[in-house]
Amino acid sequence: MSDSEETDVSYADWNISRDWLEGVLQEYLGKDSQPEVVEFTIRPGCNSGESVLSDILAIGLEYRRAPQQAAEQINLIVKRLPQDPYIERGLPQLARFLERRPGLEAVLEALLALRPRTKEVIANLLAPEDPLALITHTDFWCNNLLFRANDDGACECAILDWQMVTYSRPTNDVALLVVSSLPTELRRRHTSALLDGYWNSLTGSCSTLGLDVSSQLNYTRSDLDRDYRRSTLLALLLCIGSVDVALGDPMTEQRLIDVLEDLQNEGVLAFKDVVEQPQQQT
Repeated sequence: MSDSEETDVSYADWNISRDWLEGVLQEYLGKDSQPEVVEFTIRPGCNSGESVLSDILAIGLEYRRAPQQAAEQINLIVKRLPQDPYIERGLPQLARFLERRPGLEAVLEALLALRPRTKEVIANLLAPEDPLALITHTDFWCNNLLFRANDDGACECAILDWQMVTYSRPTNDVALLVVSSLPTELRRRHTSALLDGYWNSLTGSCSTLGLDVSSQLNYTRSDLDRDYRRSTLLALLLCIGSVDVALGDPMTEQRLIDVLEDLQNEGVLAFKDVVEQPQQQT
């Protein structure tokens, strides 16, 4: 298969080039290397519709470390972030739904203002940020949690489907779970307590590793609240990407409306107040 061959015409915009792959190889082999791509193949790295946020690609690559050396083979998994085709399809669908609901004009206006900048906003909110960044699941909602009761009656939870793992902000997973998976009343009444529990678990785990998050990283419980507020916008955008799952069922439709109204009232949909703007260069 040549470097231009694809396994599915719907993936014609992958934009994976020979030059780009040689740059990746040079990073892998060292700056002094002179890698040369002989041939490569690309195929989807996950089933269609499984990834809302990005394309995940599996690349089979044949290359030489230097022009005269023997060819070698390597397999790569490439995650392209951020991509917004699902969100671009979901926003018009959500807009049509909101247009039929009186009293949601301000929510609709805020979402339409956000639409041209979804890719920029996603990239900003996914980016790791000092002083606290870690590995996040990035698709952390109830369908990816598997619970069971063990022999002594305690509940165990396994987290499934790690294909979207990202180096990002800790609050992104928390916000996605809360926004996507909790009933309205539970979310409104207990989000603060859930964040308390997360904070205690996070700082306790770090403490066992010899790290005091508050004193050594200067990261406080208030900082967690600030980051969580920003992460709720990312969570909403991811939910919009699969909004068809919610529409058509009265209960999930009302939960969606409640989330939108709450985020609008909290100022989260005014994304300029949530997303940090880049500093101006002088």
